Amino acid sequence: MEGGLSHHSLISDEELKKEYRELLNVVREEYEDILKSEVQRAISADEDAIRRLAANYIENVRAYTQREKVRNKYTGRDEEPDERLMRSIEEKIDIPDSRKDDFRQEIMNYIGALSLDGKKFDYNTNARLHKALELKLFEDQRDTIKLKNVVSGVIDDETQAKIDVVKQRLIKYFGYNEQSATDVLNYVASIFARGDVKSED
Repeated sequence: MEGGLSHHSLISDEELKKEYRELLNVVREEYEDILKSEVQRAISADEDAIRRLAANYIENVRAYTQREKVRNKYTGRDEEPDERLMRSIEEKIDIPDSRKDDFRQEIMNYIGALSLDGKKFDYNTNARLHKALELKLFEDQRDTIKLKNVVSGVIDDETQAKIDVVKQRLIKYFGYNEQSATDVLNYVASIFARGDVKSED
């Protein structure tokens, strides 16, 4: 459309062409945001992985708010709550360091209130926490899927298997077919590759 706009016989006013180009840029940005969101959700749609991440986060938050230690399941030793893990999740939803204690206390109060009503906490019931967990899982999974490699075409069998799972989720949850899922994944991978290049400059 943008190319056609330059040569359109019915639109000669340069100001109008400029306005249309700006509108096309807005549409392109919206389109990219939608595609990125769908690919992110497809990558982080592993319910078991989100549940494990949520349980780990809540365990650390509980220990932090109650000034207790966390038992390391691998070593069996008691350790300080994992601040890096907690912040890596909280930062995904813009919880500043100065508000982390309040946020963690709110989560524990919420879990306590549910418990009093005889209900069990589920990360799905807290929209902000759910979003933070999805973004954190996406960040972790994106590195294992190596989206940059999708662009270059250099993909090992293990990575290809992970990409195929993401494609199937795009088909199942977002209505893509095999070809469009491949195209969208390649397009979003190129967006992230561009973003990676920009951040390295």
